Amino acid sequence: MKVLWYISPVDGRYPWLDAGRYPVDHHRLRRLADLLDRAGYFGALVGTYAHDVFTTVTSLFPFTEKLRFLIPVYPGVTPPALLAQQALTFDDYSGGRLLFNLVNGTDNTLAQYGVHAPHDERYELSAEYWQLFKKLYAGETVRHKGKYFNLASLGDREFQPTQLPLGPVQAPNLPLWGAGASPAGLKHAAQVVDTYLAFLQRPEKLREQFTAAKAAAAAEGRRFTLGVLTSVIVRNTEEEALAHFQWLLRQSDPVQLAKQIHVSLENRVGVPGGLERLSSDNPQTQARIEALRSGRLPTLDELRVHTNTYAGLAPWNQFDLLDKGPGTYIVGNPRQVAERLFELRDDFGVDAFILSGWPLIEEAQWVKDLLLPLLPLEHPAPVLARPRA
Repeated sequence: MKVLWYISPVDGRYPWLDAGRYPVDHHRLRRLADLLDRAGYFGALVGTYAHDVFTTVTSLFPFTEKLRFLIPVYPGVTPPALLAQQALTFDDYSGGRLLFNLVNGTDNTLAQYGVHAPHDERYELSAEYWQLFKKLYAGETVRHKGKYFNLASLGDREFQPTQLPLGPVQAPNLPLWGAGASPAGLKHAAQVVDTYLAFLQRPEKLREQFTAAKAAAAAEGRRFTLGVLTSVIVRNTEEEALAHFQWLLRQSDPVQLAKQIHVSLENRVGVPGGLERLSSDNPQTQARIEALRSGRLPTLDELRVHTNTYAGLAPWNQFDLLDKGPGTYIVGNPRQVAERLFELRDDFGVDAFILSGWPLIEEAQWVKDLLLPLLPLEHPAPVLARPRA
């Protein structure tokens, strides 16, 4: 199993609320990266924030030896040749420890960077972008005139083809991780990603998503490994783990939380009418919606997704009201949490697990002490840089 953790400046006891969030502190990020490296985590997903993530991981890798950094990249924001050069430079200096998480973003996010493309077209743009990136990272000589990107030509004038003499460091290429559940997203993932990611959700929905993703990859003549993202609370006993999970819930005022969710659904997600108009065909999800509308927090039974698995609160989602998996927690004693991970490996074929919990350092320590000893960990093998002349 590849077990990764989460690195983000957005941290705290309950960082989805201002009152529970720590001030941004680079020293805390360094301590977290050092802990993950020494504990044997395969790598870490680096969360987006006001700071540039590439600069952030460049500031962290000198304090680690083996930890791999999975960073989000929006297609088209950085020219493909420049991104390949940046990736090769990082890999050359770090010993090949970079991974990319392919993020197609939202209209509002990409517009801030000057990228204007509708949802489905963004996937088409992204596929061309990442196919170009792979060639450039591999050191190929590239002359390309496509729908979205043009290298080595200007009108009728031809220039020298693009080649980066640095590459490659990782073989056969820098691994690309990514998600996508819509038809366009599945096709895009099938074309370019090496590890397909999904949020942990109800088993029947997760199986359906993975089946569709593998079928799309097969249609492209490709295969990929599978990964899931989930938060986790592991303690010596199930009672202790559940008590902490419920403590996290109680820090939120349900009325204020409902208002926050309503605004997010309307403005960020684009759900007309927000929380007031939202409905779900899943009875438990609908029960959560109705609980918040009535001014109370959902109960454990309403939050239960699967054995030892609950919809919870996270900086990026509250209670998974759209029934897509963000904010899911595995909660239990070490044996119970390990059983859920083994279930995902044996029944679904998952071999990469991106875990999170708050505060990030403290929860990573609980996982290190109680959970990791029960798992067959795949440790990141050092990638030797090219021999020097």
